[in-house]
Amino acid sequence: MSDNEWDKIDVVFKLKSPLHIGYIGYIPFKGPVVSPTRYYVPGRNFWGAVTKRITEHLCKVPKAGDYKKIGKQIMENFRFSYFYLYDGKTIYLPHYTDKGMKYGDNKKKITKAEFEHRFIGSIVSTGIDNKTRTAKDKSLHEIEFINNRFRDENGNIKVVKIAGCIWIKKDAKIEIKRGKEETHKFKMKPNGIFIDNFNIISELILGGESKYGFGHVLLDSIDKVNFPLEYTVEPKNQDENCKDEIKIKCGKDEPLLAHLKYDRKLKFEGEIELLTGRGYYDPNKLKDSKNEKQKICMDCPSSEGKNNSKDDVNPGKAISRPVYYFSPGTVLKKLKKKTDEKQEEQEESIICRLNWDGTLERCSNESN
Repeated sequence: MSDNEWDKIDVVFKLKSPLHIGYIGYIPFKGPVVSPTRYYVPGRNFWGAVTKRITEHLCKVPKAGDYKKIGKQIMENFRFSYFYLYDGKTIYLPHYTDKGMKYGDNKKKITKAEFEHRFIGSIVSTGIDNKTRTAKDKSLHEIEFINNRFRDENGNIKVVKIAGCIWIKKDAKIEIKRGKEETHKFKMKPNGIFIDNFNIISELILGGESKYGFGHVLLDSIDKVNFPLEYTVEPKNQDENCKDEIKIKCGKDEPLLAHLKYDRKLKFEGEIELLTGRGYYDPNKLKDSKNEKQKICMDCPSSEGKNNSKDDVNPGKAISRPVYYFSPGTVLKKLKKKTDEKQEEQEESIICRLNWDGTLERCSNESN
């Protein structure tokens, strides 16, 4: 990686507490409201966690604008893969098969039921009526989570870990203004990623339900576990959207290790999912806006070009535009590309751009 623009590390975190990665798209049913969790951690969650950690390190009393400005710079300088559960021997990657979804690697795979029995738990809770100090009517709900402990085949209790990749641009830096312009450079070391001698990935808070103490992860190791993601940053195509970006190779008959933006030309076996999200603001608008005023205002649901701070105190008001994606674990089939003779030939893989949130998007010249 020394001759290109990005440095990459394979990272393992261990769960200090249970982990809840919620998502929109679940259809509620009558009875207790179940809040499901994903069985992996998307790159978007790491972007949010790293943004929060850096902002609160650099700014003594951070404001919403600080998170936005630093968040945009993290988008430009970092890339995060999806992270998957790891038991010290096996990374539990999803893989859609004729017998349903399975989890594991080429050496070992378990069924979804076995995976859930080993790693997934839930708690039932209820709201409290402040006046009567009794359970609030219709507030009973169940929260699903990834356990931070599991029992191995020998009955021993061990710590659950998650494994994935982080890329950072060479000469990456954060620029902020606190009375005067300040520049803080990142430095890669064998034990982490540092800014001002502060390790930004030594510990993070990921996902939701932090009021229950969920989401606390600690750095376990760097470059000791090989995460099976084939990538390149070489400029092998003329697609401006993929130029200088990290490109992931998605192979035929191999499971996807992230959400891939839906392409009707691709044959597949697996699932399609409508991705969206809630927050104080829409990160996609933050990334795409070219004007500082737009960055602050365009995400405010009730603003019309004015600086409205309601999104600073109303979490969940901004909902990103839903887009269809192939889900992780989906297997691509019959990858085709047109040749110079305008005839189709079958390929063994397609090249996709890795986005700031860990999702994938097929490079345009790949889908001609």
